[in-house]
Amino acid sequence: METPEKQLLFLERLISQDTTNEQHGVYGKEMNAQQVIMEKFNELGLEIDVFEPENERLYAYKEADRGHYYENRPNVVGVWKGTGGGRSLILNGHIDTMPFDQLDKWTSHPLQPTRSEGKLYGRGSCDMKAGVAAMIMAVENLVKHGMRLKGDVILQSVVDEEGGGNGTLACLDRGYRADAAIVTEPTELQIMPAHMGWLFFRISFTGKALHSALKWQGVNAIEKAAKVIQALQELEREWAISKRHPLLPPPTINIGTIHGGMAGSVVPDRCILDFGLHYLPGDADEEKLGGLVEAEVMDMLRRVFASDAWMTEHPPVIEKYQEGSGYELLADHPLIGAVSSSFQNIFHTLPLVWGCEYGSDARLLANYGDIPTVVFGPGSIQQAHGIDEFVEIKQYWDCIKVLTDFISDWCGVAES
Repeated sequence: METPEKQLLFLERLISQDTTNEQHGVYGKEMNAQQVIMEKFNELGLEIDVFEPENERLYAYKEADRGHYYENRPNVVGVWKGTGGGRSLILNGHIDTMPFDQLDKWTSHPLQPTRSEGKLYGRGSCDMKAGVAAMIMAVENLVKHGMRLKGDVILQSVVDEEGGGNGTLACLDRGYRADAAIVTEPTELQIMPAHMGWLFFRISFTGKALHSALKWQGVNAIEKAAKVIQALQELEREWAISKRHPLLPPPTINIGTIHGGMAGSVVPDRCILDFGLHYLPGDADEEKLGGLVEAEVMDMLRRVFASDAWMTEHPPVIEKYQEGSGYELLADHPLIGAVSSSFQNIFHTLPLVWGCEYGSDARLLANYGDIPTVVFGPGSIQQAHGIDEFVEIKQYWDCIKVLTDFISDWCGVAES
């Protein structure tokens, strides 16, 4: 088994590689760290599969993001083949990170991993290179201990999660399946078997421009948007009362951006409103997407438009520009119990089982691969994407311990 110091050095090496996801996934620099991953997989004697996502194949999936380029942005999959007769496992994590700027506000450079007071700082330390490193180090513990497993372990270091998840979709399209999966996103070592789905919309309003002194003769597009904002807030309040989930918060609707007008002296004839909503997995449609929630929102918008003479004659244009499914694993599924048992073996206490307010590639593994999946990893989502991003070093080491115990238990140890 590797020493804790060597495990930390491996994580620091990943952090020092620039793997920023650019323009929401259109481009990316993931290859810098994927080379480090390939080197480690070779060292461990894994079967290695290196492949770039293919847009033509991905577009068969409704949640695929279009217009992204993958030359020199490969997924790296390492398979530790079992002897047979055991349960298989996917360990999945994304190697891409969000961009960084405002370098004068960082205590140290984002690509210079820095240890301080039990924390490791750097871009991606939390989201989610600590999770990627932890799952690899757990496998390394078992390999270097000379252990053989019955079931296969499939390590997936994927690209372009921050841009939507095309990397994991490409793994599914390539045929990778297992009896269970863990996505090692930052959960503070809580077990998360569910997360919200999401929908994002843009509404373009038209009005009639005029000097503001004659406002009553014009039509204010911003005020039309305000009517919709008020209706969306009322719908959010209704959902807070009527829609509940034992692990997740009520659905939310967020007014994200509003653009319109040119000056206080002009009645604005254009306004664009962007809003996003997060919905409960139980409100998904037959395709496990947000069709039912979308229909509810569209019905509300039609009623708002119909109540206004101008918007009836000049209906605003509605565009859905992004969607992601939610997912959940039933509370009595053996995977949750198995991860809980390994957690208890390490800490002698039960873990917290909760839901993710944010989304992850867990939804893709669960909904498109029919793979029982939980999210479990080191770090707090509060640190993701921010200045002076960090992960608690002890939590990283603890995650390795739990995963090491879980992998051997889930896949089964082969007789020597």
